[in-house]
Amino acid sequence: MQNRSLVRSIQILTLISQSKNGLSLNQIVEATSIPKTTVYEILLMLIETDMVQTLEGKARLYQIGLKAFVIGNRYIQNMDLVSESKPIVKRVSQELDKTIFIAILDGNQIIYLHKHEPENVPIYTANVTNREDAYCTSLGKAMLAFLPNDKLEDLIDSMNFKQRTERTILNKKSLIKELEITKKRGYAIDDREIIDFVQCLGAPIFNHRGEVVAGISTAGLYSEERDIKKEGEVLVCAAKEISTRLGYIKQTLRSYI
Repeated sequence: MQNRSLVRSIQILTLISQSKNGLSLNQIVEATSIPKTTVYEILLMLIETDMVQTLEGKARLYQIGLKAFVIGNRYIQNMDLVSESKPIVKRVSQELDKTIFIAILDGNQIIYLHKHEPENVPIYTANVTNREDAYCTSLGKAMLAFLPNDKLEDLIDSMNFKQRTERTILNKKSLIKELEITKKRGYAIDDREIIDFVQCLGAPIFNHRGEVVAGISTAGLYSEERDIKKEGEVLVCAAKEISTRLGYIKQTLRSYI
């Protein structure tokens, strides 16, 4: 029953999104053949969650709400991010012979949007759409380090620190110190904080307003012979290139290394 309600909600939301001037209750009922009382209940729920808003007039009209617009706009932005990143991600993956990720911050977690693996990759890594806690990932720390202080404080306060390995950051003070180092260095390091034998580097990506909107990372096996400084330089350059493609003015890009 719940699945049926969900399908109907999506059907109604899709229909409303296709109307320029909004639809009345009767128009929605006629177009969907869903019982009127059910349509009305669904509309109330969509209004309550800001997915739909109403226009008052001779007849009450329903049109797409602010939250639905924000979600749709975020989807478009993320798709632009992925499309602009793809050639750079592939090139860096081939250059470093490492798995490269693009991810965004969602609350106190990251979501992987894109991934490119070299041939014969020696380790299993996260899949696209997977989530991970920001405090123990190079991607998360790279983005957190460049957030405004008030937003960063709120996110850190909402975190539930859990030990994944003996190197995992487990408290607010240690994380803040790590983020300060990250900001000065220009890239973050996950030094086997999630998996004992995996080491990752992450760099921030900025939009046209100079806001951090994503991160790019390299993931590979830990080795004392890995040239972390060189990897970091390559990754920061890639992040700058993607940022420029997203409209971040090149002249304002600071030199992190």
